[in-house]
Amino acid sequence: MTDRSKVKAIGGSDIAALLGLSPWKSAHSLYLHLIGELPPVEDNPAMERGRILEPVIADIFAANHEEFESRQSGIVESVKYPFLIGSPDRRLVHINDCFVDSGLEIKTADITKASEWGDEMSDEIPVAYLLQCQWYCGLLGLPDWYIAVGFVKPGSKKIGGYREYRIEHDAARYAAMVQKAVDFWESHVVPRIPPEITEPDASTVDFYNRKERNKDSMIFSDDALDEEIWALRHRQEMLKDAKQSFELAKTQLLAKLGTSEGIIDRHTGKNILTFREQSTTSFDHKALCADLELDKEVIEKYSRKTHFRVLRLAK
Repeated sequence: MTDRSKVKAIGGSDIAALLGLSPWKSAHSLYLHLIGELPPVEDNPAMERGRILEPVIADIFAANHEEFESRQSGIVESVKYPFLIGSPDRRLVHINDCFVDSGLEIKTADITKASEWGDEMSDEIPVAYLLQCQWYCGLLGLPDWYIAVGFVKPGSKKIGGYREYRIEHDAARYAAMVQKAVDFWESHVVPRIPPEITEPDASTVDFYNRKERNKDSMIFSDDALDEEIWALRHRQEMLKDAKQSFELAKTQLLAKLGTSEGIIDRHTGKNILTFREQSTTSFDHKALCADLELDKEVIEKYSRKTHFRVLRLAK
């Protein structure tokens, strides 16, 4: 698995974001990453799981395909556009002719999401992975690409299911992706002009929530800002109405439960709604301080202030 943390270029895992089809990032957060405003993605359990299981899944694929020799692959650059790159997991060399005939992408997925993957050896896979494979095919000039996916139970690091898929190269689709990537690079990355924010992905939201502000610095509104503020107020009212509507529907259902704890689907016999008691433990530090008869100075010594910003709309 190639480390792209220090590479500022558009790769196969970025294409879905440019097209607004990524479940993990947006074109705006990609822009922030490319200009160095966002740090590399922090390691997480899913990434750790992928690293641990990648060689295991690769071995299963190799056992199923004796016609190929699997080789590690580094970063590949476009000849025409060096800012377009790929970092495939494996290249597949055909044993008989010693040529690189295909490639392999290795994935892990929660077994609860297996329905997002279609029949084996089809191209019915999550769209972000489909675009990634098409990108690699075009970049390396290969006719197809394989995906080997290991399904695991949530919280597990053991494979509970395995499937293979094959993606055929679509030259027209690749050309369209390249054009989109080049336009994005030349229109936004090079001149440092951010693209419009069209979706609130976690990285973009966190970046602007944490962005350093000049204390007491304010700007004057204009026509465009007036329109955006009105839209924000309108959505705030819609959210308020939606919350009230939800609480009404919830209370009406709870009233119909009587003394029962839930509702069972009469067709499947499965629970479709439950209202059961939950328990949680909280720490009452004020009561502890009182019991220990701690001085005010001691309490202040071990107190920590948390600073955060709150967005408020004037009425």
